[in-house]
Amino acid sequence: MNETFYGDFETRRQGSGGIWHALNRFLIGAIILAICFGGAITFLPIIKQRHDENTRIEALQRDLAKEKALYERRKREVSLLQSDPEYVETIARDRLDMMKPGETILRIDAGKSPAPVATERKN
Repeated sequence: MNETFYGDFETRRQGSGGIWHALNRFLIGAIILAICFGGAITFLPIIKQRHDENTRIEALQRDLAKEKALYERRKREVSLLQSDPEYVETIARDRLDMMKPGETILRIDAGKSPAPVATERKN
């Protein structure tokens, strides 16, 4: 009697198991996909924060390089003011708008750019 019962179970399992087997595989795949998607969503803010921090570090490094260059220029200027009387004389005359007899002074404003020239288009 045991054998017939097991045989009936096997027959029923094989006969209707095709759709259940496919649904089980689909469900397992959906669970794995949900776990992967959840992990990606969990780490996305951390990745964005790291990118923002790297961008900020690069900007700070550029600012630091600019400040170092300015420091070196100021340090050189202080050294020249302390040790070079000709440099001190040149700076003093420049700030007081004075010149020696026979001297020609040319001033170039580096901050100003020439005005753009408007051009007409011919059709």
